[in-house]
Amino acid sequence: MKIIEQFTCGKTGDDSKNEDRIAVTPDFIGVFDGVTSRAGFMLNGASTGAFAAGVLSDALAQMPAEIDAHHAVLSLNKTLHENSVAAAKQEGKTFAETWSWPAAALLVYSRVRKEIWRVADSTFIVDGKANYKFFPQETTVAELRRAFFCAKLARGMTEAQLLDNDISWDLITPIISELKIFANYDGPFGYGVLNGSTVPKVHIEVFPAAGAKEIIFASDGYPTVLGTLAETEAELKRVLTEDPLMYKLHPQVKGVKKGHISFDDRSYIRFQPA
Repeated sequence: MKIIEQFTCGKTGDDSKNEDRIAVTPDFIGVFDGVTSRAGFMLNGASTGAFAAGVLSDALAQMPAEIDAHHAVLSLNKTLHENSVAAAKQEGKTFAETWSWPAAALLVYSRVRKEIWRVADSTFIVDGKANYKFFPQETTVAELRRAFFCAKLARGMTEAQLLDNDISWDLITPIISELKIFANYDGPFGYGVLNGSTVPKVHIEVFPAAGAKEIIFASDGYPTVLGTLAETEAELKRVLTEDPLMYKLHPQVKGVKKGHISFDDRSYIRFQPA
């Protein structure tokens, strides 16, 4: 496999706080997007999202080359759970709910199986054809946030005021917290994520990639993924300049916080598969 270009950057501008990880091994290429804890949970001096992404990227290097997607997810999830339990025990911490444990989205290319595996909502492009994934409940919450902002603007507030103090946080955080019950739920509104609990097969997507000449992986910190890193970064810059609140062009559940450089961590890797 040949890496053409790769890049990862944290939303704060401080790479030590980046919750994304890119993993490159002789047999796999992966992007792990750690789930941000709105409660600010930490393990081993890192956010739980960064902890999860780090554990999973390290564990990918230990995977047998011939492993299939379902067994890989099972193994990675088991490793994440064991590491999370050990770290929490060492620090005297507990996580009351399954959804509050360290968690991450997964996107992996298997050289041997010539497949792309996905759990959650990262984006990939195969020979120019993009595959995005959106969770309907997250889209709904983002639209609610957009409507809330539009109402505040109609009442006389300015975008600058909303950017300085994102008052939607108190509105949508309780909703998002309630909806996390659907993590690894096999039913309406269910979605997959690696968090130590069983990932239903319906949430483990497998895409054939035999014969592919070029593949791009990206985390959802890029609302639009294009054919090169430069183009993708330029488009993100345009979006952040025109809509730092992230409620108009690509509605999100959060905008660019004060002092941050983007609304989310982002990763991009373009490669030629073996």
